[in-house]
Amino acid sequence: MFPPEDALPLRIRDHPRYHEIASGYNLCRNLEWSIQREIDLGKDLEKDLIHCRILGYLFHYFPARDIKPFVREIVTTNGRPRELLQLGEFYYDFFIRSFKSNEGKSPPSSSPLSPHPSDNVAQLIECILQEAPQDRRTAKKHALVRDSFQCPVTKVYDWDAVMCSEEMEMKITCEGAEGGFTQCVHIFLEFTNANITPDSTEFWATYAASVWGVLDRFGYSALREELNGPNIHRLENIVTMEKSLRIHFDRLWIWFTATEEPNTYKLEEIRDWLISRYPNPTYLSIHAACAKIAHVSGAGRYIEKIFRCMADVRALSEGGGSAELLDEAILSSMHAIPV
Repeated sequence: MFPPEDALPLRIRDHPRYHEIASGYNLCRNLEWSIQREIDLGKDLEKDLIHCRILGYLFHYFPARDIKPFVREIVTTNGRPRELLQLGEFYYDFFIRSFKSNEGKSPPSSSPLSPHPSDNVAQLIECILQEAPQDRRTAKKHALVRDSFQCPVTKVYDWDAVMCSEEMEMKITCEGAEGGFTQCVHIFLEFTNANITPDSTEFWATYAASVWGVLDRFGYSALREELNGPNIHRLENIVTMEKSLRIHFDRLWIWFTATEEPNTYKLEEIRDWLISRYPNPTYLSIHAACAKIAHVSGAGRYIEKIFRCMADVRALSEGGGSAELLDEAILSSMHAIPV
């Protein structure tokens, strides 16, 4: 069940419009109690409970710059259950699933580097920085340079980089460093804002507008333009990650929470780590909020269950029984952007 009102974050309790915020939060608490009572009587309302909890936990975890538009949406429902649940479904569809990827949807880990070895790391860096990042391959090159050719979390060196530099090869053979296959990881996924222009197809334009419409409600309207088109590959939106760790990140099993020290992040529930100067703390804070909300609302477990069902189903049932699976399959496939 939702925590009591007095457990809301201090930044919320100190808000000048706290009374209105508390009223909106309590509407979600009342709805949760009502749904849970029906579930206890044997009704199957799992999705309704998830949609309700997404709304309630947004009060606790989302790093809102301006929470008033979101609260206004809640309050204007006057507690009407169907309207609240439709709003929760909107956030489920276009917020949490914008960050949560299906395992196996990650693009292949092909080498972005030249196979010809360089005498030293400086020569390799000079060669890489001649090309500005405009796509996934060039973005990974620049991210490798910024991250010292390592996964910032596991500290393993990128095997392709090692094969291109005798200097890095010495770190593996003589200094005991470890190597691994790394991937270019976007904090905001590529499909969320891939070249949205007036000429974009109606489906992509509508879907992207919905994703960013959610962020607009919390005061992040500038991110739409900041990450539009090739800007989605800007280094602030990129992290170099060892392949297996990347799967955990994409599935919201791990997230990075900012600490009071600038550019220092805690790998939630695993261990502390430091990313030197990068990436963008706003992007990471939004991803962290999505991961926490997915976990506490039950949405993460629900999506995993749907994915398992998708893997087991070989054909769609007649009469619309597979409609939900089809909906999830379409949305999850958006994560597999060809490169």
